[in-house]
This record gives sequence, C-alpha cells and structure tokens, in this order.
Amino acid sequence: MRILLVTHRFAGEEAGGTEILADDLARALMARGLDVTWLAAGDPPPPQRRTAAEYISVPTVFTHDYPADWHVQEAQQAARIEQLLASRPAIDLVHVLHFSRIGLAFLDTAPLRNVPVVATLTDYTAVCPDHQLLVRSTGGQCTSTAPSTACAGCLGAPTAAAGDVESWRARNLAWLNGRVRALWTQTPHQAVQLAKAGVAVDKLVRDRACYGLPGSWQSLIESSASGEYLLFLGRCSPEKGLHVLLDALAESPTTLPLLVATVPDDAAYEEWMRLVATADPRVRWLPPLSRSDVGPVLAGARALLVPSQWWENHPIVAHEARALGVPVWSSAVPSMRHLTDDKGVHLVEQYADPASWRQAISAAARCQDLRGPSFGRRTSAFEAFVDETVSVYRKEVTR
Repeated sequence: MRILLVTHRFAGEEAGGTEILADDLARALMARGLDVTWLAAGDPPPPQRRTAAEYISVPTVFTHDYPADWHVQEAQQAARIEQLLASRPAIDLVHVLHFSRIGLAFLDTAPLRNVPVVATLTDYTAVCPDHQLLVRSTGGQCTSTAPSTACAGCLGAPTAAAGDVESWRARNLAWLNGRVRALWTQTPHQAVQLAKAGVAVDKLVRDRACYGLPGSWQSLIESSASGEYLLFLGRCSPEKGLHVLLDALAESPTTLPLLVATVPDDAAYEEWMRLVATADPRVRWLPPLSRSDVGPVLAGARALLVPSQWWENHPIVAHEARALGVPVWSSAVPSMRHLTDDKGVHLVEQYADPASWRQAISAAARCQDLRGPSFGRRTSAFEAFVDETVSVYRKEVTR
C-alpha cells in the first residue's frame, strides 16, 4: 500500500510536533511494510535523517496573508504537485496532517482525484488561517466560530480579503465533512471546538494525541528523584508564554537555573526574551537542539515548565517529559486538562499571572518525588496507535 503523507514542512532540525509526529509515523509505517511518500513545502531532511521512502518537495510560495487569494495560490501549487506525481506510482491513500503551505486543491488533480483521504488535525488550521485561534493584536483567545473579518485582521490582510477567508473556511469544512473518511484530533477540547465550527466528528477515530519516542532515550530514565535545573522547551512565540515565566522567575527566590531551549518562530519576540533573560544570571539559553539532544536535556531537568497562553494541543514536550518521569507544571488551558489523570502533571490555574507561576516555580524547585517513567507504556501505546492507523488505511482503501 502506497501512502502519501502531507504536512506543511518536513521534519528538520527545527521540527515542531506535527513534523515529529509525521516523521515517527513514516518510520513506523515503513517498518510495517507500507510504502510512504512524504509531500511538504521546503527542503527535505538530509538522506541520513529520512524516514519515508520518498520525499516530494514543493516551494514555500504562499503569501503571509494566505488564504487571501487562496484559489490562485492553491491552483499554482496543485499544478506543481500534479506534475511531480504524474511520473510516480499511483497513490493508494492520502493522509493530510497539515496543509498551510500546501493547500488542498492538489487533492482534486488527476493523480489523487479518486484516492481516499484521511486527516489528522494537529491544530486549528482548518477553521483558523492563523492556526491557533489567537487574536494576534491582543494575544487573547479567539473562537472557532469567529467572523472571517476578524481573521483578515489577524493576517494583516485588507478587509476585502474576508470573502476569501470565508470561502476558504467553507471549503475546508466541506472537505472534512465530505472527502475525508477518517479523522484524528489531538485533544478532546480541540474536537469540541472543531465541532462548534461545523466539523462532523462522526468520523473521529480518536481525540487524543499519540507520539513516538526515540528508542535511545530509554537509557536516560532515572528511577529516583533528580534534576539540577528547571526547563522551558518550545517555540519562541508569545503564545508559549516565556515572558510570563521570566517575569515570575525574576520575583522567585529559587536558586535553581532555568534552562531555555527554543525553536525559532517570532524573531522580534525572541530578541525581546533574550534581552530580558540577560538580566537574570539563573537563565541559561541553550543553542538549538536536535531531537536526539532533547532527551538528555529533558532527563536532567527537575521539572518542565509549560506556561502556554493559548489553548494548546497536547505539546509533544509534555509527553516526552512524562515518558522520562520528569514532572510537568503546565498552564491550566483546556487542552491540557485531560492529562491530569497523570499525577506528574500539575496545572497552574491563573496561568496569565506571573504570581501564580512564581508559586509553581517554587513547587517545582522543591519537588523531590520519586520519578515514575512511563517510557515503555507510551512506546507500546504508539505502536498500538500505528496498528490502528494502518487498519483504518486498509479499510478505506478496500471499501
């Protein structure tokens, strides 16, 4: 069975959760004998880091205010993809994980027009062109049913672009409710919000994220309390809340260092955060980490701090930390609440308030609980998830 995985970019050194999920999925599908081709915008990873059988790369050409003028932009990208697929073996099933730099028009080209499609929604892109249901001008939370005029404002597009946004959102809903045969979301809360926007959830296979883990990390597991620092690990953008954490640390008496490891995202925000960090000698900003580097850094932490200021979508770093037995203090955003059946996950209710995070820092610094790693259980859960995914593929291909 030949599978086409689709994401907005490939898994490189600065990969986020979507790309890591696709990378792990490609590896696991290949191990089960499926033939995986990965389609994304931008440069593929070097040969030694590839997990799929083939990589199809298209240029990153969508404008910053996409989906303004989306019909034209997607048609041009679709023409490129059609040409690239024309000389390759037929695809049996398409699995779309993210389409913000690819669009969806390519699914209606001749090589894919009659091919079954399934989808994993790793964020809110289907209903929010800025992906995360945030009001960029204020940092406040938006909703999945916000008017498209508000979307145009977030994109920095002219008001006239609201019509394009509206038709794009309608197209996405029609695609999800019609063409897509099976659907995965990352959290129960995300599924609820998408349903409010009109996404039919009767095709939902599961509503909880499932991630793989590098096998080399198993040797990092410690059976007793440890950790010499607190850790922030994630994208350097305002919604990840690093500014709240640094404000809280400034007023905290803890002597533990705070290690900061970020993936570049918002250059102006990162410049500001680095300037703030220089005022506190406890803050150590690490150089960029590859995924293999992340494991030892996580394993050495007293606690992982996740001060997110948006709804989140089960960040992969929280999953990885708990696999290694590292406790997590997280903002009590709706998409994290389902994780509290794990006693190692602690929620900060007033998460926009630095004073609440100051208390969380103190609690994390004092934490000496015996670690209860769940590496084996989570690895087995991912294998079961992949088996389930393959079963869905086979059902949809043969029906």
